Amino acid sequence: MKKIVVFLSIAAVMASACSKSVMTDAVRSNQVAFQTIAGLNTKATPIVGTVFPQTETFSTYAWAEGTVGEYFMDNITIAYNATENLWKAQGETFYWPKNTTVDFISYYPTGLSGITVEKNKITYSGIDVNALQQDIMYADKAAGFSDNADLIDDSISGFTGVPTIFRHALAKVNFKVALTYIHKEEADGTVTDWEVKINNAKLSGIYTKGGCELKLASDPAIGVIGWEKPFDADSLYHVWTPEGTPSDINGALADTTITPGILYSAVDTLFVLPQLLTAGQQKVTLNVTVKTTRNGNPFLNETFDVSANIRLADLPAWEMNHIYTYILRFGPTSSNGNGGNPIVPPSDPDDPDYPGGGIDPNDPDLSDAIITFDPAVDGWQNVGIVANITL
Repeated sequence: MKKIVVFLSIAAVMASACSKSVMTDAVRSNQVAFQTIAGLNTKATPIVGTVFPQTETFSTYAWAEGTVGEYFMDNITIAYNATENLWKAQGETFYWPKNTTVDFISYYPTGLSGITVEKNKITYSGIDVNALQQDIMYADKAAGFSDNADLIDDSISGFTGVPTIFRHALAKVNFKVALTYIHKEEADGTVTDWEVKINNAKLSGIYTKGGCELKLASDPAIGVIGWEKPFDADSLYHVWTPEGTPSDINGALADTTITPGILYSAVDTLFVLPQLLTAGQQKVTLNVTVKTTRNGNPFLNETFDVSANIRLADLPAWEMNHIYTYILRFGPTSSNGNGGNPIVPPSDPDDPDYPGGGIDPNDPDLSDAIITFDPAVDGWQNVGIVANITL
């Protein structure tokens, strides 16, 4: 009997905020401005590249000696000012002190609930990543600045100001589905066709809420200073500490008949909590309906769930600042494992124009999936009967 099973293959790539720091002469301006760079994505509007979009804002803390109170800037919103063509505090203006330097730490999105920013530490707690579904980023600390500078060369923006280099704090995942083939011709002339429809998709066993702590990798008096990512002490992977219990996440694909040669998005790209993956806990499940036709006549309708483990031998964690693409491959198969040649993963799985090529059109060997019979005849049971006949 031929059956539909699911194979799981994975391609993982890392997306990070790329930057090139070039020391040049400071550009004199008494107004505090910012020079930004980031690889930013939101669920609704993906933004590709390293330039922080001018339609977004971010928040900043700053410290300076001699400030009345704790902060020079206390969680101030920074926005792009089109008239002045620079990034500055929104709704107010800050000027550089004359005889002291200023340290800056910025984060995105503006006014994020659950973040605590200190001079040498950033703490996230109680962040519901699945509910937020937004890029969470933190900027390298800019320490010891007394003037606007031109330290970042992104080859595009050309802004000057406090160097503000954002890093992604979360992980991203997406799940794609492909069908190997839906037609089989046997040597005896039997023609079998399958129609496969995805009714719904979901992820299960996923931690969606958690927190982490970032500490400075070093503490020089001046410069752009990176942060040490949190890591699990046993595995050494850069993950957050989960809070609460695992949850289910519903996918996007529903009531869709899939055909060979196309990659379908079963679960749209999601921001997820960086976390360790446990064998048998995190799963992707598709509810499918398979209609089988033999020689042009309806033969069998089946609706069932197929699941695959998300944790793979070479993928035991979803780490910060990584994008993971899972490709689930459907096709008629048999116990010998001959389900056809695998799909060639796209070079850019997030490219919507990628048609999902690389599928071998040749039929796989389904010989041991064919229903065969092993006939045998039970032996006769002898029963001895003695009958007396009287004449």
